[in-house]
Parts: sequence; C-alpha cells; structure tokens
Amino acid sequence: MPQPDKAKKSGYPSAIVWDLDGTLVDSAQDLATALNSLLTEQGRPTHTVENVRPMIGNGVGKLIERGFRATGDSLDESEVAKLMPRFMEIYSACATENTRLNTDARSVLECFYNAGIRQGLCTNKPVSVTRMILSDLDISGFFGSVIGGDSTPQRKPHPQPLLACLDELGARAEDAVMVGDSGADVGAARAARVPIILVPDGYTGVPAVTLGADYVVERLADVPHSIPPLPPLRQSA
Repeated sequence: MPQPDKAKKSGYPSAIVWDLDGTLVDSAQDLATALNSLLTEQGRPTHTVENVRPMIGNGVGKLIERGFRATGDSLDESEVAKLMPRFMEIYSACATENTRLNTDARSVLECFYNAGIRQGLCTNKPVSVTRMILSDLDISGFFGSVIGGDSTPQRKPHPQPLLACLDELGARAEDAVMVGDSGADVGAARAARVPIILVPDGYTGVPAVTLGADYVVERLADVPHSIPPLPPLRQSA
C-alpha cells in the first residue's frame, strides 16, 4: 500500500497514470502475430512487425482496420466489429509469448511505488488481456487501478478512461501526471487537464516531440527526474 506521507515529502504528484503498449511494454510481436493470423484466415497478405508497430494504438478495432487497409482492403465499422472476437481469441492465446517490459520499466515503477505514489494504468487494450500481461510480467502489484479499452464507454483520446483511473486511485487531475507514448495519450491528458510526459520510442510512427506533450523524456529511466514538473512541463491551460 503506497504511503501518502512519502509522496508528499518526495514532491511528486499524488498519482501517476501509465499507458501500456509502447510505454511500459513492447507488445508489437504478439500483436503482429495475432493480426497476421487473422489476415491469413481472411486470405490477405501479412505484415512485418516493424510495419505493424505504427498501426498500434486507439484499440483493437483500429489495429484491424489499419492492418487490412494496408493490404488494400478497407473495412467498414460493422466488418471490423465482426472480426474483433476472432482477433481477441487469437491474441489472447499468444499475448504473453513475446511481450516484454521496456528497458527500465520495472525500476521506474519500483521508484514511484517506494516513494508512495499511487500508480494506475490506462490503456486502449481490452482489460482482460491487459491483466493477463501484467500478471505474466509480474507488475500487477504496482497498480491501484487498471482501466482498459472496454472498461468505460469511451477510449483514449477521450478523457473518460483517464478520469475513471484517477477516480479509482482517489486522486485529483490537478495532482496527477500521465506518462504515455502517443497522440491518444496526449489527447486524453489534455482533455482531463492532466500534465502529460511522453517517452520517445512508442508505436506512433512519428516523433514524440511533434505530438504536443508537456515534456518528452529521452528514455523511460528519465521519468522520475522529470517530475516534479520541470519547464516546459506544465498543466494545460
């Protein structure tokens, strides 16, 4: 159980909310395996892992849509919805085969845990497979709240999942910071009026510095040294 008095003495915010894919873990290989299996079943060509990386983000439906579109097959929403259960069936069977913690992820989580900071996870990945990955990587205990893409009616970049995560943590937006890797994270944080730090090596396919975050670290290990907020980290107006 985090100790609030430690958090107060450290000068850190009372809560930190993390994104998962591309921020704390590298899940691209397993997502590519699931996507390619689905494509093969549908008679479509497959993609390399590197080509799948920038397709990741905004939920399973978007990954399917982008994966099929890259083969020249544009799907409408109803077609994507029909394929989602099969994708999740495939992905759930392989989601922990090659997914690994990013460099320094465990030590950073431990740093904030030992400082008494409440930590939450807010991802667009379905919550069931999210919890499976957290358990397999032995990091479930760091999080007082886990919000997945199906935990609330809206997904990031809508602020609802981030605010739900903060509510479960018992933290106010003005006393929190989010750490992510994508424009969806920036959008959710901005709308919730939460400062946002980005890591540089996520799945966006564009430089993190172009996404409008308050601060971009050079590597995940730099996050603890970037808060309390350093200029130009600031709460959005």
